[in-house]
Amino acid sequence: MKKLLLLSLTILLFSCGDKDDNNSDANQNFLEKYNDVAWKKDGEEDGSNFWLKFTPNSITDCQEDGSDCDCGVINWDVVDSDGDYISVTENLPEKLVLSSAELNATLTTINNGNGIEIRFSADGMIRVETYTRVSETCSDN
Repeated sequence: MKKLLLLSLTILLFSCGDKDDNNSDANQNFLEKYNDVAWKKDGEEDGSNFWLKFTPNSITDCQEDGSDCDCGVINWDVVDSDGDYISVTENLPEKLVLSSAELNATLTTINNGNGIEIRFSADGMIRVETYTRVSETCSDN
């Protein structure tokens, strides 16, 4: 009886154990999961638009003012010609923490991954910006 109980328990444990269920999102960090996803800043009222895109190697920011679209790419941990850099200090499935000489920012997904909230300190004040997931930036048009 004891062996039968142990055998049943073993079968139960193996059948309920970790499954490779093709849900690779569960094991991905933010930069993998949201690789090349476009995020558009909410609430721009001055006629300009601002987007962000992240990859495992970089961040791209695009700004559209009228018909002009200007995009720039910053690679993680690489100092650019202006002396600017951005480092990834935390990269979790739904949270990304970035730091640079002037800024520390925490990005957290909201609305089941359909948006991000960015908290950062600027001018001695904590600021919060929200972005909505979109299909393209101005440079993709």
